[in-house]
Order: sequence, then C-alpha cells, then structure tokens
Amino acid sequence: MKRRSKIEKIIKEGFAPYYFSVLDVSEEHRGHQSFQENVESHFEIVIVSKIFNNKSKIDRHRMVNQSLKEEYLSDLHSVTIRALTVEEFS
Repeated sequence: MKRRSKIEKIIKEGFAPYYFSVLDVSEEHRGHQSFQENVESHFEIVIVSKIFNNKSKIDRHRMVNQSLKEEYLSDLHSVTIRALTVEEFS
C-alpha cells in the first residue's frame, strides 16, 4: 500500500473527519539532502474533525503526529498539518 493511502486510512479511522486532504509534496523537495527518488516522504495534510474541539493547536498536531508514528519510523520525513474544527473550517 502506498504511503498516501496508509495516511488516508489512519486519518479516516482515527479522526472521523468531516473533511480531509492528503497531498504528496515529496517532488517539491528534489535536491534537498533527504530527498529519495520514488519515496513518498513529504506531505501536506488538512484534517477537519469534531475531535479537535476544545484542543489547542499544539495538541491537535501532537494527535496527528502520534497517529503517524509508524510512518515516521519508516522514511516519512516531513508533514505539514492543518487541523481544524468543523466550525473553524466553515
């Protein structure tokens, strides 16, 4: 299973999102020291979920990063996260 699909599955199961998107932006990092050909290593993730209600921005990011722990132990290098409540998204 490709990493993007794994991340989408993790988000669906862990956050019951109202909306989410997962973009592989690995190619934008070509030429950087950590760049590896044909490796999904850099992502931009947006998650909109009620689970973020009454959580600080840092707590939301910790939740997302914790859910991706196994991917970070592999060759996932970087994730940009936007974690919003449904109200913030509207």
